[in-house]
Amino acid sequence: MSNPRKRIIVQRPGGYGAFRIDETPIEDPRPREIQVDIKACGINFADVAVRLGLYQAARGAYPICPGLEFAGVVRDPGGHSDGFKPGDRVFGASRFGAYATAINCPAEHLWHLPAGWDFARGASFPVVYLTAYHALHEVGHLRESDRVMVHSAAGGVGTALLHLLRINGNISVGVVGRPEKAASAKEAGAEFVIDKSAGDLLRRAGDISPAGYDLILDANGASTLRLSYRLLSPGGRLLIYGFASMFSHSGRKNPLKLIWYYLRTPRFNPFDLTGSNRTISGFNLIYLFDRVERFRRIMDTLLKWDSAGLIPSMPVRSFSFEDVANAHQAIESGKSVGKLVLMV
Repeated sequence: MSNPRKRIIVQRPGGYGAFRIDETPIEDPRPREIQVDIKACGINFADVAVRLGLYQAARGAYPICPGLEFAGVVRDPGGHSDGFKPGDRVFGASRFGAYATAINCPAEHLWHLPAGWDFARGASFPVVYLTAYHALHEVGHLRESDRVMVHSAAGGVGTALLHLLRINGNISVGVVGRPEKAASAKEAGAEFVIDKSAGDLLRRAGDISPAGYDLILDANGASTLRLSYRLLSPGGRLLIYGFASMFSHSGRKNPLKLIWYYLRTPRFNPFDLTGSNRTISGFNLIYLFDRVERFRRIMDTLLKWDSAGLIPSMPVRSFSFEDVANAHQAIESGKSVGKLVLMV
């Protein structure tokens, strides 16, 4: 038996007008799946890349329903409930498909919504905190003594990174792109905040940590990668998890900007890497969805920290389900703080 469902679909890559509402019934959940009525879904830069046709994991998948995270209520726990029953409040992660009013989600990618969380917080939690934890502890090999720089420190992942760095006891420097974002980065846990729009980021970052930085987390791409590398200490690690600066504020793919972006992207000399004992690494969270044991271990740790009161809520701005174009415009504007969600 099928049930009614609405989905936001990108028929083919494009601008804000690429979205359409599709009303296709949802099939019964397959074994190991839970059917959830979605109440909120998170907005991420990955969704923007999907809309523009720039997300590698989505190539060849159009028409596609974007969305990597959601929160809602269990409608049908399927044949293998794994502790879920109809009416349970839950949140989860999905490999696309969360821009919808309902979803069939693998049970291993679903968790009960903690007491005190609303749906907006549940839908804004998985991607940024899983990304932040994986970046710091799995890829970045974070040590308590590390001096850490976080670019885009007032965004969703940036805020999550600062929260987790504070738990670990690290001294962190947050970099923001606008002066009005400095207070958000400071509140999230940055000991020092640099507004790069004021210029001379290299000098000011060097004044704060003359010996350089042991770990730098950069989701900007070409606009800051070369500078980030220069700021590394001997033995430092540069971790790349996004390329936000390649997006055009017009909402459309700009071929000239993409070419300019490609030409500006630094090429790192392996002799220099070995000579300075520096490391450059990168990852995309979506490729970890199949690593179920690691996925659940990280989330279980995060939820323990949250239950202990160690992870504060971050700013969340809500849009209606039908207002998805404006939500994408907001995240691409560079003016948003924290997370954006669609309320269903």
